[in-house]
Amino acid sequence: MPAGTYTEKYQAGGSGDNIVPDGYIKTVEKVWLDSYTIAFTNTNTTIDIAVLPANKKVTGIDVYIYTTASQTSGTVSIGFSTDAAVDTLLAPVTLTHNQTVTTISLWGGKVAQQNLTTAAMDGVLAGFQKVTGGTQVTVSLKLNNWTMTTGTVKTIVRYT
Repeated sequence: MPAGTYTEKYQAGGSGDNIVPDGYIKTVEKVWLDSYTIAFTNTNTTIDIAVLPANKKVTGIDVYIYTTASQTSGTVSIGFSTDAAVDTLLAPVTLTHNQTVTTISLWGGKVAQQNLTTAAMDGVLAGFQKVTGGTQVTVSLKLNNWTMTTGTVKTIVRYT
């Protein structure tokens, strides 16, 4: 019977060439919860949403943007603060909506966008279980062309 990469290594004894790296099996998922109160009128804002230790596996990111202001061509991207374009995990995606909540959920190869005036879009992400580098990293959310002046951004970053 076929087995996943790490299941096969575990079944083979989990030693020598069959060692499963830390954070892939028998691990505890950690969660970084944060929020940010929107108080800007600029067109390009980067918000740090989590600080992760070295060599962690990002298993999911949820972003909830609550605002009563309609947005017509705002883009959102997610990545590491060291990435000039902050688009390591999610390249800029245009969100057009006139609702009060926009939800972006990453992983499983999809970008789920709810309450949008346009049809939900699917986007291919830069790899499930993205592994952070050998140093501490900051995960950031970049809002470009957002004109709202009030609201809240709530985020959940999951990692092992």
